[in-house]
Amino acid sequence: MRLIFSGIIIPVSTIDWYGRSVSVVFFNGCNFKCLYCSNNEFIKVTNRLEPLFKRGCAVDIEEIENQILDSKVFISAVVFSGGEPTAHPGELEHLAEFAKKQGLLVGIETNGYYPERLSRLIEKKLVDKIFLDIKATPYDAQRYSMITGGVDDAAEHALRSLNLKGVDIEVRTTVFRSFDDVPGIAKSLTGHDCTYVIQQGIPEYAPDEDLKKEKPLTRDEMIALAQSISFLRDIRIRTRERGEEKII
Repeated sequence: MRLIFSGIIIPVSTIDWYGRSVSVVFFNGCNFKCLYCSNNEFIKVTNRLEPLFKRGCAVDIEEIENQILDSKVFISAVVFSGGEPTAHPGELEHLAEFAKKQGLLVGIETNGYYPERLSRLIEKKLVDKIFLDIKATPYDAQRYSMITGGVDDAAEHALRSLNLKGVDIEVRTTVFRSFDDVPGIAKSLTGHDCTYVIQQGIPEYAPDEDLKKEKPLTRDEMIALAQSISFLRDIRIRTRERGEEKII
């Protein structure tokens, strides 16, 4: 079966996996329409065989493989992002297997909506780390649905992904002044062996016009937020000013 890839690849990145240089493969398309999505350009596509950044020219998946090979000398891992990579299970599994055959680690940045697909990759030893984007406390289904654009079971699926075993999990939350559920999310992480990264939201990138008018949280405010949940073992912040910093 011919596999088609829709999206782009950043050959070398040092910000997507702390301590590693990686290639990042962005898939077009997402099942969420989050109010503050900074990658919203990746979901504005009606036909995923028409890649947004290739101006309508479908790309054979071998082209992505070749770009990974070209970057191999500079990287230790490949991170699959989006959009939502697990919305494309066939292409994701194919590329993850290709990366592992090259001796590279595999990370997946995901909204957690497809825990069964993640579980399959774990069972096949095709993923080393999951970067799980949790939007609000997963015990507040109504708020979670509001943030994700009306996906009523989003919170339930995120919680199931959080409970996956056999893989390293890093939870990430992007915060804005009007969307700060960090204390509630932190409580839901109690007992889980995971890193928690609080990311500084950049309002200018948000699709919501009201959100664009907000001022981003300062680094000092981000530090205070992290210190308020010191009951977790590994808390980090990510800001424009300093990148990723371990706080607790």
